[in-house]
Amino acid sequence: MSAPLPCDASCLSMQEQQWSSRLPKGRSDVFIHSRVWMRACLADRFSLSPKAVPLQAPPGEPPSLPSGWGFLSLSHCRDALLLGCSEHPIGLDLERRDRMIPAASILQRSYGHEERKRLQHLCVEDLRQAVLKHWLIKEASIKWQKGSIARDLRFWEVCPGMSSVVHQRSHQKLAAVLHGYESWEFAVVAADQQVLQSIALCLA
Repeated sequence: MSAPLPCDASCLSMQEQQWSSRLPKGRSDVFIHSRVWMRACLADRFSLSPKAVPLQAPPGEPPSLPSGWGFLSLSHCRDALLLGCSEHPIGLDLERRDRMIPAASILQRSYGHEERKRLQHLCVEDLRQAVLKHWLIKEASIKWQKGSIARDLRFWEVCPGMSSVVHQRSHQKLAAVLHGYESWEFAVVAADQQVLQSIALCLA
């Protein structure tokens, strides 16, 4: 985790300022805050001024950097933002640990046969936690894939031990790691386990 450097909306690019001006007030405020924060985190990572960071992050799209600068993944929940930066493609997902979800329904509707066998006998609270952790890994994998939850969720199956995940159609296997930080839990995935040791993370 790296603490973001302070900067204000003046660090935004002209394009980002134009995008924000076209959004409704509430969305514009969120857009400005998140882009300023991302620029601060990446400025710390690359030892640049926030304005010099070549961030591309249009409204509603995943953030990216130009070729040769590395790969980004962004996730947010109601009270936190998480940004990951790596030299290799990564995916991450963040949720509050106490998020209440219809765990039994999600398990039966969206999880694979082997996952259901492992989890279906857990008590209510253990099931909620397990389904949430599996969801984090699955959604992080979908972000790595640049896919969609509607199309791809049912194909990503978390392996026993939750240190890897496999796409049942393409047979793509990713390494996965779960982290807890204060009130939040997050998953990070990459094609190589070693990549997970060298990711820069910024949480706010």
